[in-house]
Amino acid sequence: MLLDGVQAAVKLSCVPDEDCDMATFVATNPEAYEAYVGRGSQRLAPAFVRFAGVSANERVLDVGCGTGHLTRAIAAANARATGIDLSMSYVDFARRMTADEKVVFDIGDALDLPYSDGVFDRALSMLALDLLPDAARGLREFCRVTRPGGTVAVVVNNFRCGWTPFSLVWDAAAVLDPDGAAMRDEMVSKPLGWPGGLARLFGVVGFANVVEEPLGAIFEYQSFGDYWSCFLTGQGKTGSYVTNLEGAQRSELERHVKTAYLCGMVDGPRAFATSFWAVRGEVPT
Repeated sequence: MLLDGVQAAVKLSCVPDEDCDMATFVATNPEAYEAYVGRGSQRLAPAFVRFAGVSANERVLDVGCGTGHLTRAIAAANARATGIDLSMSYVDFARRMTADEKVVFDIGDALDLPYSDGVFDRALSMLALDLLPDAARGLREFCRVTRPGGTVAVVVNNFRCGWTPFSLVWDAAAVLDPDGAAMRDEMVSKPLGWPGGLARLFGVVGFANVVEEPLGAIFEYQSFGDYWSCFLTGQGKTGSYVTNLEGAQRSELERHVKTAYLCGMVDGPRAFATSFWAVRGEVPT
């Protein structure tokens, strides 16, 4: 069931499964995501909700909701939260992890949202827009389903210099392997992850009163083993790179990354500060 008042506005759409051939990022292992990125995104979500200006009783959409951290943070602000993601496994996981029965999770494509025009007061997206094959099209969809005068807000990784937990792997891989160098170059060159990149896209799409701010979150690990295990599940580009290495090559990378993680100290907990770019804009009236 969709939000009260929104249910009647929903357009018919296909309900994709894990093998759906839609041109949108599909994730299949929510438990692995929680260890990989979720440990930081759960801390980022409340700060992003404040940045987006979410108020009580507003209808707020979370596009690319994943495991539901942002959707739950929206609900914690007493707004009427709907999360949508293409991955059935992620949506099922988000539902299981969400105690608030008023929170709604739908399955659908961020590039073709199954809602009519202007049915939400705000549309938010956390760490998802840069995964879409067409970010501008996605942003236009967020705009379409948000009422005139409403707010669209997006937060993406600061890949250039603020993605510390992953940079340990990228930098070591770049020294050891040409493919590792290519991976790092691809990640840090994403235009939306550079200062002003996301804000420029908001301007191109036509939002008014565009504001960009840096946000931060802490990624905590109990040990190097806890840290390294995040990259052994094959999730994301970095995890895929690590798991596809031959045994000796992977062991050499692990040795160099461990040296960087330990930084001359005994093994144990580490906390890495990680930064993000958040942008909000108003839907033209």
